Amino acid sequence: MYKRIFMKFFLISILFVFIVDISFSQSLSELVTKGDSCISAKNPSIALQYYSRAIELDSKCSICYYKRGAVYAQEGYFSEAIQDLYYTSLLRVSQKDYILENTFFLLGDCHKAQNEPEKALENYTNALLLNAKNQSALEAHFYCLLTLKKYEQALTDIKRFQKITKDKSKVQFLYGTYFTTLNQLTKANKSFTKAILLKPSEGNYYVERGKLLSTQENYTDAILNFSKAIELDQNNDEALVQRGIAYHKVNNILAGCADFSRAAYLGNDEARVMLEAHCPH
Repeated sequence: MYKRIFMKFFLISILFVFIVDISFSQSLSELVTKGDSCISAKNPSIALQYYSRAIELDSKCSICYYKRGAVYAQEGYFSEAIQDLYYTSLLRVSQKDYILENTFFLLGDCHKAQNEPEKALENYTNALLLNAKNQSALEAHFYCLLTLKKYEQALTDIKRFQKITKDKSKVQFLYGTYFTTLNQLTKANKSFTKAILLKPSEGNYYVERGKLLSTQENYTDAILNFSKAIELDQNNDEALVQRGIAYHKVNNILAGCADFSRAAYLGNDEARVMLEAHCPH
């Protein structure tokens, strides 16, 4: 009799644990799904709450930390993002999957945003170790090397990029950036021009060539390049700021202030400063 009672109690206990486990899993899954839905609906603050509640249920849910860290990074909370993403990397280090690769990439972006290029470089390198064909990570790695004045390694990155991409215009653009950093302006101009010829619809190429022309005090041609970028995208705030500066250099104050005003409206902080400093109220 006691044996039957014990077995009955044992089976009930097993069933209870099973039910609790299923309920727990569903709750965790639901919270993550609701967080994802908030991201789709562009409600990041609510998404953070759902991901945080999911982490409370399972403190080792790496995907929860990853998703919350990605939102923190997107919203500019870089210290919080670094904590979550670093913990994600510890939890997933043995898996070596896309999530881990992207975790290192986001960590690189966060450290870059906090002006920590060496830490950024380390994380971009980790991303590339997991996937040597990650073009975004390789491009970011290249820019970190330029910041750290490691020019030979930066040049190697361009050659690596050239081998894995079909976008020849981006290769020329990277060369243009590289030569600009080395103050080899003639070579830089040629590279930017080649990039534009290969892909005339890319506004950023015109912006960078325009900035290069401005440094050479060729403001007329610089304005033409910035204007082309704005023609391609009227909300290109960087092009608006740079054209505003160029207009001021040729004493077209009204046109320059109009550009600063438009860029400031789009949220560009530099434009707000220029508007306050150089434009009549």
